[in-house]
Amino acid sequence: MKGERRGCWYKIDVSLLIVGLLILTIAVCILMTTLDGCVIDPIYEFDEIPDLGIQTIQDAMKWVAWNINWVDDAIHYPADEYWQSPAQTYVWRSGDCEDYCILVLYLIYRDVGIKGKMCVGYFYDSGHAWVYVDGHYWEPQGGWIVDDNPNYSLSYSIGYDKVIRRSTTTHKRLDID
Repeated sequence: MKGERRGCWYKIDVSLLIVGLLILTIAVCILMTTLDGCVIDPIYEFDEIPDLGIQTIQDAMKWVAWNINWVDDAIHYPADEYWQSPAQTYVWRSGDCEDYCILVLYLIYRDVGIKGKMCVGYFYDSGHAWVYVDGHYWEPQGGWIVDDNPNYSLSYSIGYDKVIRRSTTTHKRLDID
């Protein structure tokens, strides 16, 4: 018969659509968590930073220690504890302690494949930042290991992803508790 509806074809189609979307969502979630971090663990690329020939943690530490000059945040930005991106530190060739850390952590991850942490605390009585990579505490301003140095007092550490994300998205004061 002309114009007569048979059954509920539209209900079946909507149900199939919902099931299809659910399967697609699950597949995307699985893909995001199994691609060795390619999707949910982005490596931030900074085209301003060329290949510097870094092959080891020591290479990265030496490069940063020898090529970056310490300057107060006020030189580049009118706020205390401005976190420069790795590209800013590289281009300006200067920064303060956390800027050294951010650049060296980026170089180590990009070129060596190891994620480190930025350590925040005190060097003697002054607020300071240094890094923890591959089982050692490092001072990027000098390029040396400071594992047994009692003058460093750790308050907390921040993982690589948070450090890079913060240095490229927001610039707030880093307080030491």
